[in-house]
Amino acid sequence: MMTSVLVASISSGLIALILAVLLIFSSKIFRVEVDERVAVLTEMLPGANCGGCGFPGCAQFAKALVDDKAPVDGCSVGGADTASKIADYLGKVAPEQKDRTRAYIFCHGHDGIAKSDRVYSGAETCVSAVAAGGNKNCSYGCVGFYDCMNSCDFGAIIKDDKTGMPVIVEDKCVSCSACVKACPQKLIEIHPVSQKIHVYCKSKDKGPVSKKACDRACIGCSICVKNTKEGGIKIDNYLAIIDYEDYSVTDESIAKCPTKAITDERVNSVLNI
Repeated sequence: MMTSVLVASISSGLIALILAVLLIFSSKIFRVEVDERVAVLTEMLPGANCGGCGFPGCAQFAKALVDDKAPVDGCSVGGADTASKIADYLGKVAPEQKDRTRAYIFCHGHDGIAKSDRVYSGAETCVSAVAAGGNKNCSYGCVGFYDCMNSCDFGAIIKDDKTGMPVIVEDKCVSCSACVKACPQKLIEIHPVSQKIHVYCKSKDKGPVSKKACDRACIGCSICVKNTKEGGIKIDNYLAIIDYEDYSVTDESIAKCPTKAITDERVNSVLNI
């Protein structure tokens, strides 16, 4: 009996010893070298983990910086200061500071402007409302359940109680693109604040159909095209499209827009903020 216990104890000890040796050997074979620069760069970043840089989080962006797979000014939240610190640390030259950007919500179809004879009673999210066919006659417009606002960690989108529309608070917007991804209607885009004139409509319906659904709809009349430098604006699927790469839109471009769909009016102007 004692012999059996002794043998069992020795066997267990040998197995444990063998497993320990294997673990030590495996840890050396499969050890992943961690570049200490990744940790340093991660600390330099604001820690928002918003994904605006194109990577899942700040640590992944830091790794991409070390691997030279991301630009030093790729963090929109950190801005120029963070880009300068990163460049100094990596021994690079920070690129010339870009024009400040912000998000724009390209729909002015609030209550009283956009028509609706539809009743929606599902989950109060934009994704659910759009999947069910929307709550307005225009199938391209904002459904107003604030998925964009709920996605913003910076308080840069708020509800305008007067119109019911989500609006951008320019000074708080860091261009992280979380709202761009959250909007199922693809109404939100990031553009330089210097580009003040935009088409606040995304309807691709024919003019009469769009106008019937919303008083501020673009009707594809081409008046703006005729009053803008050639190529500055084009009509595609009954919708005016601005060429942001060769931005040449002026006050004359929008002066005769019959519905005021293309305008220099910022959405947040209704709040006077």
